[in-house]
Amino acid sequence: MICETRKLKIGENEYNFKMTNATILKIDDKYGNYGTVLQGIMEGKQFYTNALRLMSCSCIDKECKTVNDKEVEKNKEFSIDELINLLTPQQLNNEIPAFVKNLYFDYMGIDTSAKKKDSKPKNKEKN
Repeated sequence: MICETRKLKIGENEYNFKMTNATILKIDDKYGNYGTVLQGIMEGKQFYTNALRLMSCSCIDKECKTVNDKEVEKNKEFSIDELINLLTPQQLNNEIPAFVKNLYFDYMGIDTSAKKKDSKPKNKEKN
């Protein structure tokens, strides 16, 4: 797992996102099946809905307060409706696909910034 977070400006604020094992459990709890959400992202089935599901559960500094019988519960996630209303059309169509892919690759430990290695071995001097 790559430990960095990804930043995205949504509305007037910049938020940090990071996919963790807890993200998977949140998605399972909230949306029924993490595997279906991931499959949708990877295979393009309801891609945007599934991408926003992943984003809604991977924000690490968004605080929402829920009041239940005088008890205030804080959770750090967006609702999908909130994301839909705050994202611009350019963000949804141009930034979100790559952003969500990179969130997942970071979680899996895949470095997408690595340059391709030369296919030819380099000549090394013998001592």
